[in-house]
Amino acid sequence: MKKISSLLDKVQNKHYLAIFLTFHLLVILAFAVTFFANPKRMGIDANLMNMLPASFEQKAITKADEMLTGDRTNHVYILVANEDFDSARETAVKVYDELNSKYASKFKNLTLYSDLAATGDIIDFFYKYRWNMLDEKTANAILNGGEENFAENALIQIFSGWNLTGLDTLETDPFMLTEFGMNRFLQNIQQSGTAMSVKDGVLASHLNDLWYVMISIDLSEEGAQLASKENGVVKIYEVCGQYEKDGTRFIYQGTPYHSYKNSTEASSEITIISAVSMLAVIVILFLVFKNPIPIVTSLATILTSILTAILSSLTIFGKIHILTLVFGTSLIGSCIDYSLHFFINWKANTELHSGKEIRRTILRGLSLSLVSTVLCFGILIFAPYTLLKQMATFSIFGLVSSFLTVICVFPLIPIPKESERVIRSLKLLKTPSWYNKKIVGRIVVSVLFAVPIILFAVFFKNAGIENDLNKLYSMEGRQLADEIEAGEVLQYNPSGWFIIRGDTEADVLSKEEKLSQQMREHCIKNQQTASYLAATLFVPSRYTQQKSKDACEKLLALAEDQYDAIGFDPEDAKMLRELFEADRNEFISFEENTVPDFILDLISDVWLGEIDGSYYSVIVPALTMDLEAYRNFADESNDIFYVSKIEDTNADLDKLTKMILILFISAYVVIFIILRFFYTTKQSLKIISIPILILLTVAAIFAVANIKLEFFSIVGIILVFGLGLDYIIYMMENEKRTQNTIDSLLEPFAILLSFITTIISFGALSLSNFAPVHLIGLSIFIGLITAYLCSVFYSRN
Repeated sequence: MKKISSLLDKVQNKHYLAIFLTFHLLVILAFAVTFFANPKRMGIDANLMNMLPASFEQKAITKADEMLTGDRTNHVYILVANEDFDSARETAVKVYDELNSKYASKFKNLTLYSDLAATGDIIDFFYKYRWNMLDEKTANAILNGGEENFAENALIQIFSGWNLTGLDTLETDPFMLTEFGMNRFLQNIQQSGTAMSVKDGVLASHLNDLWYVMISIDLSEEGAQLASKENGVVKIYEVCGQYEKDGTRFIYQGTPYHSYKNSTEASSEITIISAVSMLAVIVILFLVFKNPIPIVTSLATILTSILTAILSSLTIFGKIHILTLVFGTSLIGSCIDYSLHFFINWKANTELHSGKEIRRTILRGLSLSLVSTVLCFGILIFAPYTLLKQMATFSIFGLVSSFLTVICVFPLIPIPKESERVIRSLKLLKTPSWYNKKIVGRIVVSVLFAVPIILFAVFFKNAGIENDLNKLYSMEGRQLADEIEAGEVLQYNPSGWFIIRGDTEADVLSKEEKLSQQMREHCIKNQQTASYLAATLFVPSRYTQQKSKDACEKLLALAEDQYDAIGFDPEDAKMLRELFEADRNEFISFEENTVPDFILDLISDVWLGEIDGSYYSVIVPALTMDLEAYRNFADESNDIFYVSKIEDTNADLDKLTKMILILFISAYVVIFIILRFFYTTKQSLKIISIPILILLTVAAIFAVANIKLEFFSIVGIILVFGLGLDYIIYMMENEKRTQNTIDSLLEPFAILLSFITTIISFGALSLSNFAPVHLIGLSIFIGLITAYLCSVFYSRN
């Protein structure tokens, strides 16, 4: 290190300045190139679901799950409630028309009316493929001797005087196959979605003396930008708010409503945390230095660091999650550390006569501090979790920027006059003559270790690692009430789904049908309603379509009698057979583009098609009736996967927590090796023991408070690992310098100030109402206090 310091001493200030400018200009240039290449890529991500880790499943399954999750997380419902149906419908129409006319760009799909049965194109489709649309149960019944019953039921339908498809095609469809297909289609629509039913052209439900009319919405890419003040959720609230009167009220259901609330609160927290931290820094700097130069330059350093961190993160990731920004504001305390160490010497160390001398004095301590902190942040880059990568990247670039500013730019600042180089508050750190540093230090450090061990032993039953997604975000107030009421009305709250994989389209659809049959049989056995959305409800597999054709071929044997019964010429049976033969090889198929748009729209969420050489579809149960049974169904096949978002995310967080702990141990070993190059074994062991004490103290206090350690608190411990080592490294460096003058108090004073500013910024995170931010902040708050006390009372002689 001495050789490095000697070399650095020879480097001119202008060269340091060139390093500073080069680094920051490269960051700006990289951002500019990336931005102009794809400006839409940049932005703030406020989606609540995107703070969760990606699945550890194989890549193709993860991609399929992400496709489905992406669509579902941008879907919302509006329920218009009123005691009078006409009033509810009228208001729903007004809301629909206004959203559609004024803010169409915010929504990909906006649905109120349900008039599928009246659409001629739909009837034409079911007529064209009438031979293909018998379900497997009906086809089996015909093939097993039930053809006469089917023909009789068709006659009843013909002479009943009412049907959906009319009798215009009766000459070529005497068995009413079109009517059968259309009826089954409408039944499947009812079965596959919410508990709403068609009334006067809209989907409505009557419950507890109230009528509910539903508007279903998919947010567009523009409308889903929840960090923007002009997103789709804001427009929904604006439009609906003006009609919430005269007994009409609105119930909002969907993840984007919660994500918007989360992003709004997070933005407020950013403002508050930044304002409080900045104000605290300004007040501290003013009281200590009573000179505008440290205040202005330190604030400029903070702003430069945060801007550098933001530009770097945008360049690498495109979108920055709002949680990264919340955490990033805590950089204020960390970045100010470097400035404080410089300006304490600048203001009061009369043994140093230039900025270059100050740099030489603090360079080793600041460099080791930067290395240890960057290592701890850097290990998070290797975690398979974008949010952690963002936090690490944000912090690393921000800290490097601050370090370069202090080392490269600050030495250019002129030193004050000799008479002005005094900090009167340093006298507060003078210790009395009777104070024995070794004895007191050993007693305090022993207590620091003993108390957490005792507390941990007493409250051991409360200790443990547990990830529970339900505790990370809790609904309250109107949002909670809306979710409960919407659940009762819609009876549709899919918390998991099956992903089915096949080698071909026919293969995946066939597997889907078998799984659907298992689900129906399970529901019948348990007296439950089998409500789910699946592609094969509307596009049967080729196997089922062929069975339908086989059954229809058997019906043709009754064609002459059927024509005679309805008053047509029995000779028409020959023409019917010819039509059947002409359509024998016609199948409904995604690959052959014979699936119409109205069906593609219905199943866009569940037919995923080809991904990486395999085909994928999804079955989404309306409600999770039996999680264990669903998992058992999936376990029976290597090509069926059940995804339960909450349980699977909890499991993934558990895996990620263990991975982070392994990375923590790796960083621990690397830092110890680095320390051994600069300190004795005894000194290195003392320094490296601090993270153990931090982990022990956080775990003990969490156990006392009956809070389980989980992913975010573990992340906080790792982050404070790097920050906490800074204090004792600075103190070690101070021990090597002269102890005969007031200058010996400069480093402890700088450490105290940096501790105060850091604890303010990180401590503010612990006051957050958002659980992940609160847990990170709380663990860092406890860890920093522990690390500072150790740096003060450790005896290093």
